[in-house]
Amino acid sequence: MAQETTTVEVKGVGLNREDALQDALRNAVGQAMGVFISSQTQVENFMVLSDAISSKTEGYISSYKIVKETPMRDRFEILVEAVVSMSPLKADVNMLAKTIGGIRFLVMYDPRKMKEEDVEIFNFAVERINEALSNRKYRYIESQRFHQLQKEAQNIFNESGDSNEETYVQQLGFKADAQFIIKISNIIVSQRSEAFDTRTASKVTIELKAYDNCTAEGLGTIVMESDWSSGRDAKSTLMNGVSTAVSGNIDKLFKAFNSYVGDWVNNGIPYELRFYASGSYRDFRDLRNRLKDDRNFGGHMEIISFDNYTKLNCVFKKRPDELADRIIDISDEVPFFAEKEMDVRLIYGRQISFAPRKARVPELEHLKEEYEKSQKEESDAAKISSPVEAKKPAQEVKPAPQVKPTTPANKPTPASRKTTKPVKKTSSKTK
Repeated sequence: MAQETTTVEVKGVGLNREDALQDALRNAVGQAMGVFISSQTQVENFMVLSDAISSKTEGYISSYKIVKETPMRDRFEILVEAVVSMSPLKADVNMLAKTIGGIRFLVMYDPRKMKEEDVEIFNFAVERINEALSNRKYRYIESQRFHQLQKEAQNIFNESGDSNEETYVQQLGFKADAQFIIKISNIIVSQRSEAFDTRTASKVTIELKAYDNCTAEGLGTIVMESDWSSGRDAKSTLMNGVSTAVSGNIDKLFKAFNSYVGDWVNNGIPYELRFYASGSYRDFRDLRNRLKDDRNFGGHMEIISFDNYTKLNCVFKKRPDELADRIIDISDEVPFFAEKEMDVRLIYGRQISFAPRKARVPELEHLKEEYEKSQKEESDAAKISSPVEAKKPAQEVKPAPQVKPTTPANKPTPASRKTTKPVKKTSSKTK
């Protein structure tokens, strides 16, 4: 049977010929995907899916021919006619659509060690990044909700005396029901005087840390930097610098996420499995070996064990509920775990927590209560902002569907992150 294909004509732009060609091929995949999506009744997170899949052209482009090449002084443009294989494209779209579900982003910073005068510029940067996410039709936690959760998280950590930044960030992401975190770790402002000290020029550098909140995997540090800009009003010049730093470099941030999610197509989906009151590292070796024999597991598999708590990082090629079913089935085949009757306690995106059926795990019970409370608060806030029940305009972000109530536990945390620093200012004079 001949493979289903579609032919599209697209333009690519880059600094050189190769960059322009790759841009054209990505656009061809994106356009072909749009043709497929348009035939579906509803596809959530369309832009996340489109960006992730079009970041990987291998396996989709059957053939292509160059229609026109246009070298220019500052760029290269190329027009390509590409034949896209639809069968693997449809399969991958369906697989990712089932996996990422109601994916949302949280843009945040840690104010606990920040000077009060620096909060305004960090809030402004959060708004600009949220705006960019909105323009891309990505779901995100709106600022009002973020500030509410921020106060709750600070109160909890002040009472407990825990100053660990990693735990603070992950807990805040959990309470917000955000699967991906964009943390502003630092904003550096360089200033200089110009025109005989009558004008002030500013250059802004924003350092971001991105990571997957479901698996605690860091996706890298992104640096956004503006050009020098000047004006008579130092504050407006500074704000303009933040805006241009974000708008001019936001593609770096999207590329980090797109590449990460796009890798799921070829390598499988990353999961973090947490086991409570379930034995030591020694007890898990047999379970791990049985997982490796299953074709749906692939790539890296790592066990991290702390006394009676164990975390297993793995890659699985199907949905979270299917992974949970498989873990329970395999556990029943291992005598040590069969006696405990392992069961699923919480599912949070791609993080799944297990414990013996009869075991009581206080920390999970507490976090589940916190999660359900935050979900109720968010639901109430959405009702208040609804134009049907109030005259306030609707929020710019559509409320995302709820996921199964689950949580990262107060145990191991994401890879180390930079401590949030106050806005730094450097100055020099030029005439």
